[in-house]
Amino acid sequence: MTEPIPSPNKNNTRTRIMQAATQLFAETGYAGTTTRAIAELAGFNELTLFRHFGSKENLVKAIVDEFGGLAIAEDLESRLSGNYIQDLTLIGNELITVLAERNHVVRMAICEAGRFPEIRQSIAENPRQIQHFLTNYFAKRIEENLIQPDQPEVLAQAFLGMFFFSTVIQGFLLGSSDPDVTSEEIVKQFVAIFVRGTLK
Repeated sequence: MTEPIPSPNKNNTRTRIMQAATQLFAETGYAGTTTRAIAELAGFNELTLFRHFGSKENLVKAIVDEFGGLAIAEDLESRLSGNYIQDLTLIGNELITVLAERNHVVRMAICEAGRFPEIRQSIAENPRQIQHFLTNYFAKRIEENLIQPDQPEVLAQAFLGMFFFSTVIQGFLLGSSDPDVTSEEIVKQFVAIFVRGTLK
């Protein structure tokens, strides 16, 4: 049986509704989840949900927007050092942390995007922002003659794909991950592989 969301302070109404919605979307899917069920799990009436979000579609968009692809990209941009290995390690650590923390949102987005075109655009925006940031980063390194003159878009897909598989897809492959391998070691090895394949 679904357990009620814990009751935090009064200013967290939107957060509680979004947490309840994410939980129910993961359990029963977008179509199978009603706004009434979301409101009840969050501890409010349905009117409160509509007052804050207007519709179930808007609620999904708010959940996905909280992932913050643009904010993540801007934060990473401000912290780059110019050292290729250090920068990739920084980006890798951020990606693996964010994807692991928001794994439930990413999985929900993957499962629901194909079936509901009305929310597909919102779902695609966050990974698009991060991929755009990575594409620009690799394009600059190519211009500096630091790395091989490959397609920066492909490099961005390859780098993001390693961390996406490690954190999101790996969860579907039950029993296939090694609990002794830390996230720091994963980032270190991924970056080492990527640097060997791209650095001049």
